[in-house]
This record gives sequence, C-alpha cells and structure tokens, in this order.
Amino acid sequence: MTDIVLVLTTWPDEESAKQQAQEWLNKNLVACVNILPRMQSLYRWQGELEVGTEHQMLLKTSNNRVAELEREIVNNHPYECPEILRLPVVGGHQPYLEWITGNTK
Repeated sequence: MTDIVLVLTTWPDEESAKQQAQEWLNKNLVACVNILPRMQSLYRWQGELEVGTEHQMLLKTSNNRVAELEREIVNNHPYECPEILRLPVVGGHQPYLEWITGNTK
C-alpha cells in the first residue's frame, strides 16, 4: 500500500474543469489531473432518470492532501452532490509515486 490516492470526480464542462484543475495544482492539492473527453452520463437523481454530458477527472494526490482536496471539490462544484470517489493506490512505478508525493506537499 502507498500513501497515494486516485480521486475520481466529474465536471459538467471542460473549461471549468481545467480552471479547477489549475487551482488545485497551484495549491499543491494534486500532482496531476487528467480530464477525459466529454462523456454521456445516465443516473437517477431525486427519483428522476437524468441524462447529461460530463468530463471525468482523475486526480492524483497523497493521503495528506486528500481531505482538503475533497473539501475543495464540494465547495467549488456546481452540483449539489458531486461525485467523489477515493481509490487507494496499492502500488506503481516508485519514481512516479514519489513524484506525486513531492508535488502534494
């Protein structure tokens, strides 16, 4: 097990996703953000079936910054209930893991 965490969230549009990613990078909350191309999401919200477009964001961070990152997502997200999934990283290329740790201090 490492102290690296992959956080998944979605954002409704690419431009605001990029702006948020830059803010989190400037605060050293993440070492890297991948913003995937527009995708279609189907889900149930307040009893209704919803269909929309979103961008999946992959956020690479460390355990010592993940709680603050999650607060930032909640505080800046346009959704009432944003997706936040925290996935522990059990291993990987050690120099890359060290790079993430070094960039989230």
